[in-house]
Amino acid sequence: MLNRSLLTLTLLLAFSTNTLLAEKICPSCDKTFDDSIKFCPQDGTKLNELSRSDVVIFEFKSLPEGATIRLNGDRVNKNNVSLKLGRTYKLEIEAEGYKNSLFVVSPQENGKIIVEPYMAFLSPEENRNIKINAIANVQYGDMIEIKAGVYSVGSNRGNLDERPVRRYETKGFWMDRTEVTCAQYKKFLEDIEKHGHKWCHPNESKNKNHTPYHTYAWAQKFSWLNGQPPYGMDDYPVVLVDWFDAYSYANWAGKRLPTENEWEIAARGITANEYPWGNNFSLDRCNVNEAPMAVGSFPKGATPSGILDLAGNVCEWTATAYDPSPTNASIFGGKYGLPIVKGGSWDDNAKGCRSAARDNKRSPYHRSTTVGFRCVSDNPPKMLTPGK
Repeated sequence: MLNRSLLTLTLLLAFSTNTLLAEKICPSCDKTFDDSIKFCPQDGTKLNELSRSDVVIFEFKSLPEGATIRLNGDRVNKNNVSLKLGRTYKLEIEAEGYKNSLFVVSPQENGKIIVEPYMAFLSPEENRNIKINAIANVQYGDMIEIKAGVYSVGSNRGNLDERPVRRYETKGFWMDRTEVTCAQYKKFLEDIEKHGHKWCHPNESKNKNHTPYHTYAWAQKFSWLNGQPPYGMDDYPVVLVDWFDAYSYANWAGKRLPTENEWEIAARGITANEYPWGNNFSLDRCNVNEAPMAVGSFPKGATPSGILDLAGNVCEWTATAYDPSPTNASIFGGKYGLPIVKGGSWDDNAKGCRSAARDNKRSPYHRSTTVGFRCVSDNPPKMLTPGK
């Protein structure tokens, strides 16, 4: 009896004896094409007619729903392919929830051949890691361009350290659409484990542990175990990360932390809104509830350019050191002073979620369920390679 964790996949090989093949084959790459095509689209070689005497029809049966089939690396879009006798082919089958099945087919003689490879089910951990990687791969490049120009930052109606309203010129940059998620951060931790701390800030503690955790009971739900984020939080913003964690991740991702001014102009836009969406606070546009939520849960709170969660959910580390006078603010060097946090969190109110508000009470070693981060880049996302 077959193990219940395996799926039997039956593949039938049979010669075509009753139908005339309406296909051609490339003598160079062995790929088959419709009879109407005369030259190989891949290399320009003239195609040859397929003869019934030197090919077999490879028919796929009992495949898992949604399975992807690749023959010599090319995706097969029908349930059978023509294979030439005497040639060797690599067949790969992928299906969600199963380990990839890879084997070699070499049709050699007339008749039928039954091939029964086994596709083993993925373990829950393997299946989860695949899904985490899929989330992360999409989010790495999901960035919004902030155009070059002159923008207004600061406020004359908020706290004293927000004054005065001033003009800031930027050459333009790209900002992550959402906060960095647990799925994205997991890839960073894996590379730190493999390659060491080459992306880290020079002033961070030697061999620092970048795993999100806290010993307090209220933080256990968000602490990571064995390099894995809390279950069900793969697309939640990563929290329990200090400033050095955020800096190192950004550097690993080929990005950087935003300055306070960059963060603020991304949130306020050319109209210098109080909030990312406008000048009136709204509970249905940001997360100011009881805990962090999945990124993008409040699409109505997007900026006009499409950036999400710049108010509420988690507040965000920046690269700027606090100074009571914002015109004197400078880049945080990792030793002296306090880095500024922006945006307000799930634990804030309307005042704290204003885009001009400045949170200056966080040590760079501070870990909290209310603090996460996002990154910016001077280059478009297609030019970025995490871990490079």
